[in-house]
Amino acid sequence: MMNKMTLKSGLFALMTSAALLAPAVYAAGPNNDGGCRHEMRGEHRGYHGDMHKMFRGLELTDAQRSQMKELMQSHREAMQASRPSDEVRAAHKQQMLDMITSDSFNEADAQAMMAQRSERKAMAAVERMKMQRAIYQMLTPEQQAKFKENFANRGGRKGNRP
Repeated sequence: MMNKMTLKSGLFALMTSAALLAPAVYAAGPNNDGGCRHEMRGEHRGYHGDMHKMFRGLELTDAQRSQMKELMQSHREAMQASRPSDEVRAAHKQQMLDMITSDSFNEADAQAMMAQRSERKAMAAVERMKMQRAIYQMLTPEQQAKFKENFANRGGRKGNRP
């Protein structure tokens, strides 16, 4: 009877840990840099989808479109260059798994890891804003006024996020 209980409790522990680990392993999967999932924010536009909406109706000239594409391409290349290597991402994933599955939980290490992740996200957001500002600066005053109007009228995000 003792063996049966040990087997049941071991199986229960295995199933529980699998259920708890699944979201963490998915979040740190091979196609994710620990940041937002770009495929969810527009079919082909990535995180530039929201910005694209801001430039609707501005009647950009060909030169402005060309400049915008160049700025966006250089931003994209800079972001890809600053992305951690596959080895670093794999090590981070392993570190996360080790924290989750260890016998004791070190909250300070977990907070440090999450602070580092938040810092990377914030730096990427600042770089994105710099790029958007550079694009805004190349607009005519009339286009800038329309941009401000588009920005003020933009809709909320899906999922009722703030």
